[in-house]
Amino acid sequence: MKRTKTDRRLWHRLEGYSFHERPLTRSLVETLEEVTGHSTDVCYTLVEEYRRFMYLVGSTGDTLAPSPIVDIVWRQHVKDKRAYYEDFCPRIIGRTIHYTPAAAPVEEDPAYERTLEYYTREFGRPQVQYWPDPDESAVTFSTAMMWIVGLAACALSFLLGSAIFAIFGALVIAGGLFLRWKFSSLPLHNPKIEAE
Repeated sequence: MKRTKTDRRLWHRLEGYSFHERPLTRSLVETLEEVTGHSTDVCYTLVEEYRRFMYLVGSTGDTLAPSPIVDIVWRQHVKDKRAYYEDFCPRIIGRTIHYTPAAAPVEEDPAYERTLEYYTREFGRPQVQYWPDPDESAVTFSTAMMWIVGLAACALSFLLGSAIFAIFGALVIAGGLFLRWKFSSLPLHNPKIEAE
């Protein structure tokens, strides 16, 4: 479902802005590939999520906080001072938006909560791989519950001699491991960048 943007003019300016050519000294996608090690496709998606974040900041006027991965994109864009401060901010956003490093982890930052609320209104539900849910305790609880259910099913299979419980338990545990692996492979965290 395509949503109508609150500030259509700003969104059209952002859609028309290329993060791959002048006045940038280097394509933002190429920079992200080098810095993050992610594929070109993932880097294009990261730039699009950054575009959405800048729209939210420009259209609301509120103090908002990016996700950890969008923060990396913003930081790389700001490094090209001429392109960011002399072209992008005045021409596209209409005002200067100063980059400030995150004051608190996303779990504790009310600005991040506001960002997710605005994002949902303007673009629909954010993708967790780019906009993690600040409630990490829910993820931890879900993981623990999968292990408990899986192990309980395996224990019941030994007690009752039923292969169905063993298969169910193995599937639940395998599903939990797969989700943990999939979650860890998402572009949320990058040790190479977090060391900067």
